[in-house]
Amino acid sequence: MTVVWDFGGVLFRWDPAALIARTLPHRITTQLDARHWKEQFFLSYRGEWGEYDRGVTTVADMVPRIAQRTGLTEREVQAVVDAVPDELQPITDSVRLLTALRERGHRLHYLSNMPAPLAAHLQRRHDFLSLFASGIYSSHVQLTKPDPAIFTLAQQRFGGDPADTLFIDDHPENIEAARRHGWQAQLFTGAQALAVELRALALIA
Repeated sequence: MTVVWDFGGVLFRWDPAALIARTLPHRITTQLDARHWKEQFFLSYRGEWGEYDRGVTTVADMVPRIAQRTGLTEREVQAVVDAVPDELQPITDSVRLLTALRERGHRLHYLSNMPAPLAAHLQRRHDFLSLFASGIYSSHVQLTKPDPAIFTLAQQRFGGDPADTLFIDDHPENIEAARRHGWQAQLFTGAQALAVELRALALIA
């Protein structure tokens, strides 16, 4: 079986509302405030941050645009950007599952919407990424999930039978895109639930 992993929110912690609450505490008094600023800042990854994921803008260009649009200061926006690398901490139980899949002989690849500076940070910092045979970062190919083109490219690079490929991601729209491409797909809601599903598929013991 080929198993394709998303990174943010699946293999690495990614809670942007909590990130903003920690970074801009003077802006946050309630969870509703945190959710509001998360949406304003990231625009469901369809605004400036989506362009950053796609590798078509830089931090220097993105920061003033987000500030102008949201009313945050450029210093506040930069502080959020600077805090992202530390937010992306490995999810220990997910790493255990990744290791178990590799030990069972499954082929591992990644398909992640990730800006190039963050991709480089993860590659430098985490030796367990060597468990992957290969992968695609969105910023390296100027394509992001759920664009069908990135799944086509991934299939070309990863090879194997699409029906024998399992994709793990925490966004329903990406899961649906993978299924339309002919892959099996599992919505990630937590490592414990994923372990149950992987055992049901007889992929791990």
